[in-house]
Amino acid sequence: MAKRTWIRKYTAFLRYINVVVLACCFIGTGLVAGGLLAVRESLPDAEELIAYRPRLTTEIYSTEIDAEGNTSHTLLGRVFKEDREPVDLQKIPLHLRRATIAIEDRPYYQHRGVDPKGILRAAWVNLHERSLRQGGSTITQQLVRNMWLTRKKTLDRKIREAILALELERRYSKDEMLEMYLNEVYYGHGAYGVKVAAHMFFDKNVSDLSLAEATLLAGLPRSPLSCSPYRHPQKAKQRRRHVLHAMVEMGYITSAQAAKADQHQIQANLAPLQERGITAFRAPYFTHLVVRQLCEQYGVAAVYEGGLRIYTTLDMRLQKIAEEELTKGVESLRSRRRMKGGLVGQGALAAVEVATGDVLAIVGGVGDYEDVQYNRAYAGPPLYGRQPGSSFKPYVWATALEKGYGPSSTFSGSAISIRTGPGKYWSPKNYSPRQGGNYTLRWALAQSVNLVSVRIVRKLGAKTIQKAAAQMMGLPEERLRAVPAIALGTSELAPLEQAVGYCTFASGGLYTKPRLIRRIENAHGETLVTFRPERKRVIKKATAISMISMMRTVVTSGTGRRAAVSGYPICGKTGTTQRGRDAWWVGYSPDLSCAVWVGNDDYTPMRGSSGGGFCAPIFAKFMAQALKLRGYNGKYPEGAGAKATRRSQPEKEEEKEEEEDKERPGGTITVCTTSGGRATPYCPSTVERVLGPGESPPSPCRIHGPASSGHASERPAPGPSSPADETGSRTVTVCTQSGQLAGPYCPQTVERTFAGGGPTGTCTLHGPPSNSSPKPPPATDTTADTIEKPGTPPATPGDAHSDAPKPEPKPEADDEKPLKPPGEQ
Repeated sequence: MAKRTWIRKYTAFLRYINVVVLACCFIGTGLVAGGLLAVRESLPDAEELIAYRPRLTTEIYSTEIDAEGNTSHTLLGRVFKEDREPVDLQKIPLHLRRATIAIEDRPYYQHRGVDPKGILRAAWVNLHERSLRQGGSTITQQLVRNMWLTRKKTLDRKIREAILALELERRYSKDEMLEMYLNEVYYGHGAYGVKVAAHMFFDKNVSDLSLAEATLLAGLPRSPLSCSPYRHPQKAKQRRRHVLHAMVEMGYITSAQAAKADQHQIQANLAPLQERGITAFRAPYFTHLVVRQLCEQYGVAAVYEGGLRIYTTLDMRLQKIAEEELTKGVESLRSRRRMKGGLVGQGALAAVEVATGDVLAIVGGVGDYEDVQYNRAYAGPPLYGRQPGSSFKPYVWATALEKGYGPSSTFSGSAISIRTGPGKYWSPKNYSPRQGGNYTLRWALAQSVNLVSVRIVRKLGAKTIQKAAAQMMGLPEERLRAVPAIALGTSELAPLEQAVGYCTFASGGLYTKPRLIRRIENAHGETLVTFRPERKRVIKKATAISMISMMRTVVTSGTGRRAAVSGYPICGKTGTTQRGRDAWWVGYSPDLSCAVWVGNDDYTPMRGSSGGGFCAPIFAKFMAQALKLRGYNGKYPEGAGAKATRRSQPEKEEEKEEEEDKERPGGTITVCTTSGGRATPYCPSTVERVLGPGESPPSPCRIHGPASSGHASERPAPGPSSPADETGSRTVTVCTQSGQLAGPYCPQTVERTFAGGGPTGTCTLHGPPSNSSPKPPPATDTTADTIEKPGTPPATPGDAHSDAPKPEPKPEADDEKPLKPPGEQ
């Protein structure tokens, strides 16, 4: 009886246990199924598993075209998030494949993605160590981890890893997955995949690796940092020995082969270490500029992971010449103490092909790129460059031609004060007081007469100049400040922008968009994008032809004589900014435009600064070699130049302005400070005065008039003579050597007042260059360094700067930034 009772109780207990077990099984199965479903939903879909796309390295190449039209390319740099180049499995040595299998996953060809024995072994080690020391992952699991998962050691990640490994095994063969793994795995020091690792560690193609080298690489993925042969050679050797032992156990090699490979020296056979990142091997300023443009257009991921092949416009031959000539020029200035030493005294150069806009060379600084980095040739926003000074004047002159003036139109170079606000006046200066009087536009540009530029802007309006100049350079209008001082180049520009702007003149009035990239290919060599030259007309052809003619005069008989290149019709313009802080030469031939800038990074003045003396020689040496290498021998556009349709005679202009002021009561007029009458271009000193309501402007000045010849010539005298006043006196400009009326070639002149008639003949001692006559005096480049703050006294002539040789000033301690142009607060 008691036995039956016990049996019933035991049976009831078993039933209870069965219910509990079944309930737990159902609950556990549900939890596991739900967990697996949740994990599976977060995994990549089948299409992503099939479409294997590793992160690849983008390569950037130059394009060299010789005189015969033959094209070649040079690797400039490599851009990557993970430095990787794929390679076919057949090109990977058998001993490297076997070494990887022996050390990472011996039963690789037997399991289906997951190795249960390996998992149990790892679990035992982790339990014994009481931490996650091993993962028991197969090569397939490592592959899916590298491609789609993180390296965080968690149970959730292991479940995901196992599911993906099983799925991957269903879709790919073992050899396909091994190829993926060897192209995907990280070997340390930024090297992903066996091809990059072979170049990184041994500077070899992967197919040329020896057994010792292959086993060294095979041992790195498990711990690339601690086993690095560069930093931990002993650990690397121990790891290689372990790989060799595993290969012997697998029967892949013999003990003798293993012993021989173990004797191979590690450090003695390593290539020099190059930490990976954005690697710009050559032309780093240009290469980084290309990367910036690509990222803006296509996004960072496409550039850093897309494995693109970028074929740029850079000519590495011209780049080397540019770097060498700029470095020699700047180092010479440093050694002569014309600019600061070290890395403060700097320079930049940009060269652009006229017909296509191809950027052929860019040098953003002098010195090692790692120490310099800032791209002075084209920094981009918000730091656009430096003030261009007189090198901006060609845009002003071209605008004047577009508005109806011609090369022979005359403007005054005499003193002027412009009212910029209540009680504030701006009084720009020429370099020399001898640069007064009437000038044709041609000769004013050759002599770089500041006050002619100021009068052009005053006549046409700063807004007009701003709009036209921006179109010629392809810039937004807001980049140029529409203030009176725009005449003297006060808005910052980069050498690349200047070189592009001058292409507009050389091309016959066509703006050509700068081109950095010719085409883009994918990793398989298929062309994705081709960039064509983009051109549009921004000024008339006749205007461009006249500008070429006038800018040629700058080189033949103006401030840019040192920019001449034998056998080529070089044109251009010098520029020097306030107190010699910046020196420029921008010039061109029919085929190539080039801009050179020199200055101190801290804006301190240079000693004896001039665009013609500092920059023009660098330009000439670069262009002489570049034009020959590229086989350039083009011609400028032919045709008639700009013809004046707008009256420029002083009397006619004064009548027109007088009528305009009568219609505008209370307007502003310019009066002669001597006579009080309306100023003419011949008045040596003028000031602006505000007319009261209803007040009529005074009649034109009757004291100062044109020279006795009565008309302007292509080479006007530096200063006019004046008619006799009421007392019979007459003031004229005479040559100090001959005593006759001064001509344009007299090196020294002075104004003298004669009670009687005075001299009547023009100086015959000085004349134009010829075999029997002396050369004209050195031309001076008067530039923006004569800009003065509104309300301040006019600067003395000695404060201005010229491109002619000048005595070296004493070193100055101040390092003030360039003054803001009038009209700005």
